[in-house]
Amino acid sequence: MSTHFHRLKVDQIIKETPKTVSIVFEVPESLKADFKFEAGQYLTLKTTIEGEEVRRSYSISSYGNEKLKVSSKMIDGGKMSTYLFNELSVGDELDVMPPMGNFTLEETNKPLVLFAAGSGITPIMSILKKALSEGSESVYLYYGNRNAEEIIFNKELEELKTQYSGKLLIQHFLSSNGERLDTERTKSIVAGLQELKSKADYFICGPTGMIEAVKEGLEKSGIEKSQINIEYFASPKQEKNNTEEVLSGDLSDITVVIDDEEHNLTLDAGETILEGAERIGVDPPFSCQSGVCTTCKAKLLRGEVEMENNFGLGEDEIADGYVLTCIGKPKTAGVKISWDEV
Repeated sequence: MSTHFHRLKVDQIIKETPKTVSIVFEVPESLKADFKFEAGQYLTLKTTIEGEEVRRSYSISSYGNEKLKVSSKMIDGGKMSTYLFNELSVGDELDVMPPMGNFTLEETNKPLVLFAAGSGITPIMSILKKALSEGSESVYLYYGNRNAEEIIFNKELEELKTQYSGKLLIQHFLSSNGERLDTERTKSIVAGLQELKSKADYFICGPTGMIEAVKEGLEKSGIEKSQINIEYFASPKQEKNNTEEVLSGDLSDITVVIDDEEHNLTLDAGETILEGAERIGVDPPFSCQSGVCTTCKAKLLRGEVEMENNFGLGEDEIADGYVLTCIGKPKTAGVKISWDEV
């Protein structure tokens, strides 16, 4: 998997809602293999804004033979989202890293239950299209927004509902009408699925509070952990230990491998592996820097690494020896990691 950026030209900019745009990229023939993606994955974009390098990850909302497209909702004070919404033009170029992420649909022969809120619809849209086009017997989408004006992909969703009548059910929840995707409503939704609930796969994406509420509703309804798939856009807030951490010499000396080159470095107190690598001039892949997006994922070759607030890696990936370097710190002496073996 390539972790390098490539220059892609903006082919189209679509205004989805008053606060959301979709960016369609033109992928040259020479890069099509690099940018082949699975439904539910994301792209990391990089550009310079007011002299500062800014990186952000955005979910791919297209599927199959559709052109590569990501969608971004403008956030107050958000540098990248404001730039994409107000300044980016057709014909401009952005640095784009090839697709990454494991919020993907493995089987399409099961019922599919999708929960989304706000811009959480972006990876869900790609997953929904894959399920419908590859023969999933029934797809249920429960989608929350503040009001009807903010429903991203509203027209496209209505067209899909008509095209797949009897196969696709869509239910909107508008907080302006007092409707929310909370724990109790989730329990009610699952109860209505009856015998399908134990056969279905469940996907959730949206604000952290909504994700936690829906997850709780699913668990209280008896849905197995293995059936639930979650994509966080931000790290859930957790209490952190504010005690200053001091590493011993043995623990602080680590080795990182990137582009077939080894680099030895000594971490400063409290520094993550990613921060230490950046400090010595290594250019590792990263985006969110909060343990969510997995762009910084590396293979642990030696030693043990402790990760605080991991919301990106699954248990199987951890068992296979992968770590998130943006939240990873050495737990034993002689740690060695490689970004080349991802």
